Amino acid sequence: MKLSFGTEVNHQPNYFLEKIWKGLLQGPGKLEESYLNYQSRYLEKFGQFWEGDTFGEFLEPKIHTIRRDADHEWKAGMDIQLVINLNTPDEFQFAPLLKCQSVQRIQIDYSNLISEKGPAVFIDYELLDRVTLAQMVMNDGFPTIDDFFLYFNEEFTGNLIHWTPLIYS
Repeated sequence: MKLSFGTEVNHQPNYFLEKIWKGLLQGPGKLEESYLNYQSRYLEKFGQFWEGDTFGEFLEPKIHTIRRDADHEWKAGMDIQLVINLNTPDEFQFAPLLKCQSVQRIQIDYSNLISEKGPAVFIDYELLDRVTLAQMVMNDGFPTIDDFFLYFNEEFTGNLIHWTPLIYS
């Protein structure tokens, strides 16, 4: 199934392509040649490289994504196509076909019944402590917890889709 990514959040570059590739290159397997192939195809299609070579050393890897999934379509073992510009002439698969390693339920609660210090985040119905929340936020491509809550700024229920073996427990 396709997972579509934007390249901006709040009109600012999010560097998700670069962050995802950084995670893929740090993972198992030898993907350097594949990376160069996708960079080359991107250059051919869009007339520029993505920013990975310039910003890569400053970015933390993005190793999962959060999506609404009311119909529970995502399952471990499914193929994942990572794309930008979904359903447009500029649609582009920017990484090799991946396997969904696991899916975890995520809820963001703004009721202040759990914590008066701000929203509460649950994964698989377990409340995340501040340290785990900070790690999850960074692993999802956001630089800070505040940036995460600026994007997820209301009640949310969905799935955390993993393409690495990491799970939060």
